[in-house]
Amino acid sequence: MRLIKGFTLLELMVVLAIVAIFTAIALPLYDAETRKLDASAVQQEMLKLADQLERYKSRNFSYHGFDPKYLYDETTAMNTINFPRKGVKKYTITLYDTSEATVRKLLNTESGLGQKWAIIALSESEKNDSFLFTSTGVRCKNKTKTNITYTGCGEANTGMEIW
Repeated sequence: MRLIKGFTLLELMVVLAIVAIFTAIALPLYDAETRKLDASAVQQEMLKLADQLERYKSRNFSYHGFDPKYLYDETTAMNTINFPRKGVKKYTITLYDTSEATVRKLLNTESGLGQKWAIIALSESEKNDSFLFTSTGVRCKNKTKTNITYTGCGEANTGMEIW
């Protein structure tokens, strides 16, 4: 009698079922961690911009006219920043002058006081948070980007959180 070595179809199906269960558990966890990583990276970028804004004001006595192009090796003026700079765009970061009733972009040809700023990072995905950071100390996030204004991220019952 000959001994046949190998796996039965039933054994292979059990292994495939186990692999499918692990995959079903791992993929959502991986996706959530990737979104956390993206959020952390854009927050870090906003903090870097805030630091550069403060340096600019210490030399110019105003935030008005701040152009972050030197941070990104660009030659043209930058009103908005696509983040990340390489690869698939996940956020659009915009800097605003919130000193007056009329909110303008900081890099603007019109006059402006340039005494207060707001940085808004709007997510390209509905799953990711959008962020607000202001010179008055407001730091908040919300999944619904329409709730993000120059002064806040909506109410707590609309998904607003502090970061």
